[in-house]
Amino acid sequence: NVETRSSMGELIKGVGVQFLDVFNQSLESYTLAMDDMIADKGSKMTLAKQLKTDKATEHFIQKTGVNYLDTTSEGSAFNSDSRLLGYKTSVSPQLFSQSVTVSYQNLMDRDYKSQLDEFADLSRSSVETMDKTFFDMLNLAFTAQSSLPTHIVGYGDGKPLVSISHPRKDGGTAQLNTFSSANTQLPLTDTNLETARQQLARQLDDRGKPTRVGGGKLMLLVPTELEKQAVILTKGEKRSGTTNNDVNIYDGIMTVGASKWIGYTGNPGTLATTAWFLVDPRVAKLVHLLRQGASTHTFKDPNTLAQTFYIVARWANCWTDWRGLFGSKGDASAYAS
Repeated sequence: NVETRSSMGELIKGVGVQFLDVFNQSLESYTLAMDDMIADKGSKMTLAKQLKTDKATEHFIQKTGVNYLDTTSEGSAFNSDSRLLGYKTSVSPQLFSQSVTVSYQNLMDRDYKSQLDEFADLSRSSVETMDKTFFDMLNLAFTAQSSLPTHIVGYGDGKPLVSISHPRKDGGTAQLNTFSSANTQLPLTDTNLETARQQLARQLDDRGKPTRVGGGKLMLLVPTELEKQAVILTKGEKRSGTTNNDVNIYDGIMTVGASKWIGYTGNPGTLATTAWFLVDPRVAKLVHLLRQGASTHTFKDPNTLAQTFYIVARWANCWTDWRGLFGSKGDASAYAS
């Protein structure tokens, strides 16, 4: 659609002069960047890693460490071991684009260039889209990989990001990073948070060895509807709602992050606002793979002199391992994927 003087109404020259409070609705609603999302001011925890690539497809392969050392008798040969490769994840960045076309008269008649700058609006839209598509990895965390959109790619084990049956490459017992179907998807409470923390810490590598998951600060990631409850559970020296003066062990080891992109209405995974995730940012393998940063272009129609402004970018989001993350739908539903 072409923006014309009539469609822009009182923002056009001569119709209204006292519009110093003109604002871009997109800008006003955009408070979803990770820096704004962290409830602990000054926290520098990073939920995802941004990696750049110049390839059409990038391949990620995880590996285990060497097995435990063996006692060795004097003069005996050293035992030999090799690392075990995990599952391969192949990611192809997708093209994202948007444009806006403005009539010649509209371009000539504007008073408020700073508020109506097309390139600024398009650039802002690209950042919003990056955030939205990143958090959609969580909205789709319980969704089969075969149903993921092309810009979201799952780990090579073929399971959802959150699953009760992640296979081990050595053929050992499958693992889970959620509550089992028998217990249903439990809501965010003090008891359930501790269960999640313990299960997170017990995650094993592909040869069955304990990992370093849970050894540092954790991030409790929630939709905005659960932010108050999450902060009450994790902040303060004493546990909330107890009468025995119990120490709150989460204070200092958990950071709360809340985003309205988690469980938003119409999200592609239909995740409810009861969902919550416990993440070890040091270990979690959530990746924003950037092939081409947002770039702007313009085209002028030779017949009408209307100007079309374009923005294009290429990226994909993926998880290259499920370890370091625990999730729950929080809605008491059964889950067996």
